[in-house]
Amino acid sequence: MKSSTEDNTIQKIRLDKWLKTTRLARTRSQAEKLCEARRVKVNGHTVKPSKLIHIGDTITIRYKTRNRSFEVLGITHKSIAAEEARQLYAEHLPKLSEESAKLLEVYLRQDRLTRRQRKNKGRPTKKERRQLEKLRGW
Repeated sequence: MKSSTEDNTIQKIRLDKWLKTTRLARTRSQAEKLCEARRVKVNGHTVKPSKLIHIGDTITIRYKTRNRSFEVLGITHKSIAAEEARQLYAEHLPKLSEESAKLLEVYLRQDRLTRRQRKNKGRPTKKERRQLEKLRGW
């Protein structure tokens, strides 16, 4: 039979390990960098990567373009499949009015179009360079 101290160690984990396990950060060092850059908050407080989190905590991560907020639903100390990892948290999505949702959709569509246009600028790829050389007759 497990003692209560063993149960408590299972119910808490370092923040950087949890971010890696849930695949919100690709690597543990990337999770550490997010915390050290003051982009991660637990229950509204900026924290270090070594902060122990518990089930029920709210984690907010500030990315370049938006903030994402999660509630911790589960904790595991081993690597698991992506589908199982998504079961360890619930994302809190902000409620948008109908007008705001339409504006966001238009913005995202326009952003995708501009990203495609930017892709062709700059140094040509090897394939494009060969096509240019063939066209020029070199």
